[in-house]
Amino acid sequence: MKAARRDAILLFVLLLTVIFMVSCAPAPSPEAAATASPVPTRVPTLYRSQIDPTPCPTLPAPLLYSAAPTAEPTPSPTPTPRPEGLLGGKYAWRFTDKEVLTDHTYSNSTVSISWDMYRDEISYSSPVTFYVADVLVQDVTSLTTAFAKGRYEKGGTKPMEDIAKNSNSIIAISGDFARWHKNGIIVRNGEVFRKIKHTSDLCVLYKNGVMETYTPRTISVQEVLDMDPWQSWHFGPELLDHEGQPKKKFNTEVWGRNPRSVIGYYEPGHYCLVIVDGRQGKYSLGLNMQELSQLMYSLGCVRAYNLDGGATAHMTWLGKVINSPSKDRKVHDIICICFPEN
Repeated sequence: MKAARRDAILLFVLLLTVIFMVSCAPAPSPEAAATASPVPTRVPTLYRSQIDPTPCPTLPAPLLYSAAPTAEPTPSPTPTPRPEGLLGGKYAWRFTDKEVLTDHTYSNSTVSISWDMYRDEISYSSPVTFYVADVLVQDVTSLTTAFAKGRYEKGGTKPMEDIAKNSNSIIAISGDFARWHKNGIIVRNGEVFRKIKHTSDLCVLYKNGVMETYTPRTISVQEVLDMDPWQSWHFGPELLDHEGQPKKKFNTEVWGRNPRSVIGYYEPGHYCLVIVDGRQGKYSLGLNMQELSQLMYSLGCVRAYNLDGGATAHMTWLGKVINSPSKDRKVHDIICICFPEN
C-alpha cells in the first residue's frame, strides 16, 4: 500500500515538472519563424512547362511574373467569318473587322500585334529587361523589311525612327545590317538582291509562312530560291536546334552579354520580335548566346534567329523607340509590320 502511494506521488511530481517546463519555454522569434516557414520565392510563369503546349503560346501581359495565368478573351458568340489564311482559323478573336489601335496592341482583319516590356530579376545573375512583340499574320507579306535608303544597293544608315516612320510601320526592330556582310543570300520582300552562299548561319522566311534556319553548307542558294523565299537574313547565329531545343554551341564570335535583336517563329503566321536591352548596369546587362537561346525556348519558339544587336538593337512602336538602346546608333535595315495602304 505504501509503495503504491509513493508511486502516485512520484507520478504527480513528474507531471507538475513537465507542465512547468512547457509553460516556461520561450516563444520562437520572428526570425526563427520565418526560417521555419519561408515565403515562397516568385518564379517566372512564362515557361514552356507552364504554357499551352500547342506551338502558339499567348504571352501574358503586362508582366513576366504573375500569380495566375492571364485569362484569354472570351470569343464572341457570333464571330464574323474570316479567311483562314496562314493560321488556319486559329486565334480568330485576335483579329478585327476594323483597325483597332491601343498603347500596346494593333489589329485588323489580317494582322494582330501585342507587345510588352518584361523584367527578369530571378533567372540571371543581374536583372534583364526585354521587349516581346507577339505577331500574328494571315499573309506572310504583312511581315516586311525596309532599308535605310529605300534600296539595298544604296546602302547607308539612318536613325531607326526615321526608317520606321518612312515605312509607315506599326512595330519594327533592327535587322541584320545586310550590306555589312560579304556573303550570304539576301532576299527582301520577295526580291533577290544577292546570291552568294552563306558562311554564317542563315535564316529564311518563305512565302508559305515557314521560317527556317540553316548552318553553313547545309543548303545551297538554289535550294533556297527553289522554295520561294520572302525574306532572308544573314547575321546569326541560329538560337534553337532543329528539334526546337536550346543550344549550347553557336556559330558566332559575339558570345558574351549584349543587347540583342531576335526574330522567333512558332508556326506559319505566328512570330515574335524580341529586343533585349543591355550594357546598362542594374537596369539590364543583356544576355549571352546561351541565355538568349534559353529565353527563346522559354517563349515557346521552335525557331529563333539572332540579328544585329549591341547598340543597334532597337524596337519602335508607331515610329517611336520604346526600348532603351545602349547608344543612339543608326541602322541599315529593319523588320516591320506596317499599316495597310489605303
